Amino acid sequence: MAFLHLVLLRLKPEIPRGRRRAIPQEFMALPRRARIIREDNSHVFIVEFGSLQDREFDKNVIPIHAESASRIIPLVNLTTMAVFEASDFAD
Repeated sequence: MAFLHLVLLRLKPEIPRGRRRAIPQEFMALPRRARIIREDNSHVFIVEFGSLQDREFDKNVIPIHAESASRIIPLVNLTTMAVFEASDFAD
């Protein structure tokens, strides 16, 4: 069963529009493809992993993750992350 990793960001209001628009590009440069929902200062990124081990490997071993986070974290005033097992909600 797949695991979904959600990252919710609310950017500081003083962040220039051009920089806000560049943030999804940072996520798209990561090795795994993300679905992105963006509205004004809020961004939601959803990434699917085959296992929790895959997520931990990407997060902790691949250097681009830490580099990207170090550029994005100073721009946000709220960050929420969640991981949950995907479901078809049929049960």
